[in-house]
Amino acid sequence: HVVEIDLPTARKAGIRLHSARAPFDGLGLEKTSILAGNALAAVNGDFFYHGAPVRSSGMQVRAGELLEEPRPRSALAIGGDGSLHIDVFDLDAGLVTATGRVLPISHVNRDPRGASDLTYFNHHAQAWMDTVTADVGFVLQALGSSDWSVADTLRARVMQVRRHRWPLKLVPGQWLVAGGADFAEEVVTPGDTVQLFRRLPPVKEGLREAISGGPRIVRNGKVSIEHEAENLSASFATDRHPRTAVGIDDGGRTLFLVTVDGRQPGYSVGMSLAELAEFMSTKLALFTKARVNAAQALNLDGGGSTTMVVGNQVVNRPSDQTGERTVANALLVTSTGGGD
Repeated sequence: HVVEIDLPTARKAGIRLHSARAPFDGLGLEKTSILAGNALAAVNGDFFYHGAPVRSSGMQVRAGELLEEPRPRSALAIGGDGSLHIDVFDLDAGLVTATGRVLPISHVNRDPRGASDLTYFNHHAQAWMDTVTADVGFVLQALGSSDWSVADTLRARVMQVRRHRWPLKLVPGQWLVAGGADFAEEVVTPGDTVQLFRRLPPVKEGLREAISGGPRIVRNGKVSIEHEAENLSASFATDRHPRTAVGIDDGGRTLFLVTVDGRQPGYSVGMSLAELAEFMSTKLALFTKARVNAAQALNLDGGGSTTMVVGNQVVNRPSDQTGERTVANALLVTSTGGGD
């Protein structure tokens, strides 16, 4: 199944791409069809780790804020200007104190790992954490805009300096920067004006939305199964499974959402990653209005997770005997009902 989106036309019509995250009031998992809500279309998103809480295996950005930090796997990202990128992203973040000292930040929404680590928490973190334990923490309130999708550096005021253990309570436009003993004596005091910066190279501009997967399967129009670089097994790449993928044409004007059913002998056995990449790089033009193929493509979670929703209906045939599987996140195509 293929959903084709003419991006310039879609943007003018108020159609946008968004990532969705399963709520944490239960297991942190939900069906793609539920996450889709009234979306025009949706597919399942990233791989995920079971645990308390369930976490996606790679980066997720929603409305400019990082939910999950980047890891060495490819992600689809949407810039603040609507541009699309498939790449392996990195985190370059830090706190610039009132005296101009730069304190590097290593993680997002995760417990500080050691004496030399700083983590920043945003309001999404309290969905799966209620307490932070660290040697020191700085509670920040945005001064002016708090939209990361249009700026990589934000001004903030230090509201509190906390130590050891405290509840995690933040609202949009607030952050907590917490760390180990190496930062306990930093000269940061309530009332200070500081800068918080966050970049996600190799993209230079801000990101509005992003969802991870892996591996990249098409690069510059050629089949490129990059499972080794993204720490995925050879059998994962070569065995046939149900698959979900996203692709972008060479001009960046057309986005493709693709699902392939599998594990159902007599109906569909699925595809290897090479077969999926070959289809997306050479065959999509035969089935789509734009008559173009994918120049860049990314594999998402597959297997029993593979799900495509169009117009509030699951249009593919999920492989689990119990039907549609619950997942951690999803990629949605939504309509605001009007253009910019």
